[in-house]
Amino acid sequence: MTCLTYGVWDLTETVSEIVEKEILDIVKNAGDKGILQREIWGKIKIDSRRGIKIIKRLEKRGLLTREEYMYKGRKTYLLKPTSKAFKKVRLSEFLEDIPCFFCPYLYKCGSGEFHPAHCKLLDKWLYKEGR
Repeated sequence: MTCLTYGVWDLTETVSEIVEKEILDIVKNAGDKGILQREIWGKIKIDSRRGIKIIKRLEKRGLLTREEYMYKGRKTYLLKPTSKAFKKVRLSEFLEDIPCFFCPYLYKCGSGEFHPAHCKLLDKWLYKEGR
């Protein structure tokens, strides 16, 4: 079985990754003044339980900070972006050519259904002239 047929670049993301990007965009747009964590749930229409897990993951990666904040007598958090949230990651040209980075089946690769040893796209890249 192959990873991809050549020419098909269906870049898929998990729902969690999409929500993560949406949350980070909202926090970045809020800037230095920040945004209350509870305001995010209504903006992207997710429940707080799921959102909190994603926010904690973003905090752990150093993309935002959470500061305790009292709002109408209840504890919530003020979310602010860190400088790391605005940095662009740039791959070297060599790495941009590796088909695995853009394979929609990467998360399944090696699981049995998809395997690098049987990937036609990877084979084509590996045996390209000059490698």
